[in-house]
Amino acid sequence: MADETGRTRFHYGFYAAMENEYDLLNIPLTYEQEVELGKDPVRIVFLVIKKDTDIVLDDPIGEFFRQINIFEYKSPEDGLSIDDFYKVQAYGLLYKGFGRKVNELPIESITLTIVRHTYPRDMLKMLRDSGVVFSNIHPGVYRFECKPFIPIQLVISSRLPLDEYKGLRLLAKGATVEDIKAYAEKAIASGNERIKTNAGTVINVCLDVNKNLKEVKEMYEAVREVFKDAFAKERLEGREDGINADRKRLAVDMLKDGKPINEILRYSKLAENVIHNLAMSIGINVSR
Repeated sequence: MADETGRTRFHYGFYAAMENEYDLLNIPLTYEQEVELGKDPVRIVFLVIKKDTDIVLDDPIGEFFRQINIFEYKSPEDGLSIDDFYKVQAYGLLYKGFGRKVNELPIESITLTIVRHTYPRDMLKMLRDSGVVFSNIHPGVYRFECKPFIPIQLVISSRLPLDEYKGLRLLAKGATVEDIKAYAEKAIASGNERIKTNAGTVINVCLDVNKNLKEVKEMYEAVREVFKDAFAKERLEGREDGINADRKRLAVDMLKDGKPINEILRYSKLAENVIHNLAMSIGINVSR
C-alpha cells in the first residue's frame, strides 16, 4: 500500500489523465475530484465524473457511463483483492445513500469503474470461483454483472491498445521518450490551458515513476523541447514569471532526483545561484 503522499501524487495524475481524455474530444463532462465519504479513521476518497443524459460516449470506458460515474484508482503500488472489489461496490452504495432526499440518486443512474495498471489474476479467479459473471468486452476492459446492485467495470491500463488512453499508461513504469513527447505535443496543440496543465501533472508523475530508467535525462530534455515554443510565446506575452516558475519546478525535481548541478543548469536554464538557493530551501546539497 502506498503512503498518503504517494497516493495523492498518483491520484492527481489519474484525475488529470481522465479530464484530458474527454477535454481533448471537447466533451462537456463534470469532474468532482477527491469526493469524500466519511471522516477519519474511515475516509473514502474517489473521483466522480457526471454526464448529462443527452451526451453519448462511444469510447470503451465512456460507453459504460450513466449520469454518475464513480472511479476508484489503484496506483502501481496498491494491491487489488476481492475485498477491494466489494469495497468499491460499498462506496457506490454509500454515495447513493448520501442523497438529500429519498432515492435522489437512483441506483440505475450510477456506475463504478476500477482502474489499475496490472492484471489482478487472483482477484478475478476468486470472483469467478464465487459465481460472479464478467466478460472482457475490449482489450483491457472488463464488465461485471452486479444485479441488483451497481454495475462495475475494471480497466487494466497496461492491456489497453497503445493508441488509447495514453495518459493512463503514462502513470506507470515503461513510458518512453516518444510517449511523453507525443502526449505533451497533443496537449500544446489543443491551445487549452487546462489540458496543458493536466498534461504537465501526468508527465510529472510519469517522470517520477520512471526516474530510475537510463532514459530519464532524455525525458527531461524531450519535454523541455516540446514545450519550448509555448515558453517562447509566454515570453512574448510578458509572462516570464510563469516560465521561471516552470524552470524552478524542473530544477527542484532534478535536485530531488540527485542530478548534478551541471546537468540541472543545462536543462533548467537557471542561474547557478538560483539553483543553490532552491537546493538550500529544500535541504539538499548540490554537486557538480
